Amino acid sequence: MKRSTTIGAIIASSLGAAAFAHNGATGVVLERMNGMSAMKKVMGELAPMMRGEAPYDVAAAQKGAATIMAHAGGNMVKLFPEEAIPATSYAVPALWERWNDFSDLADLLASQAFGLAMAVPNGLTAPRPASPLHDMGTMDGMADMSGMADTDALPSQELTVAQLMGVEPTADARASATVLPEERDNGVLDYTAMAAPAAFEMVSQTCAACHSKFRRGS
Repeated sequence: MKRSTTIGAIIASSLGAAAFAHNGATGVVLERMNGMSAMKKVMGELAPMMRGEAPYDVAAAQKGAATIMAHAGGNMVKLFPEEAIPATSYAVPALWERWNDFSDLADLLASQAFGLAMAVPNGLTAPRPASPLHDMGTMDGMADMSGMADTDALPSQELTVAQLMGVEPTADARASATVLPEERDNGVLDYTAMAAPAAFEMVSQTCAACHSKFRRGS
């Protein structure tokens, strides 16, 4: 079964998640708070797994990614109608003043969550490309070898659980707070060849960037 087919089935079940009470909020405000809480819960559960501090569970990680997808993108944006901001809401006026930025971040989160679901089967380490040993005897083969990057040597940022949950912005998220999503993610990424923690960090940073711009409080 294709990964995308499995992910689609998980998303359908995630849309029926139970609601929680939030400071007396009602209506659309309560609905979007429920969505944010569901995503925060997922990030908190996946953080130790992605840091190698808890057993790696592919099914649980893919279900978590699907939950984020279900609450991101258009499903998130539609829960922020232009209206007076109730006292129970954590949203700040900048969200509506910079609507395109918010909408872009919501779409980026959905895209990255899908990427996370695709990367989850790879585990904590990215799969290595096939070794071009059959080309070693040619100049082209030597050139290919010289240009290969060691995926294990790529730098990784040590994140706190709060940062992974999107509560505390990471250094990268702070630096990118004024950069539009299309400028940060304008390449075509092959998530099927990416380590799950790398994809998870991208989701985390997008959550943190959105919170730092459009959410009051912690």
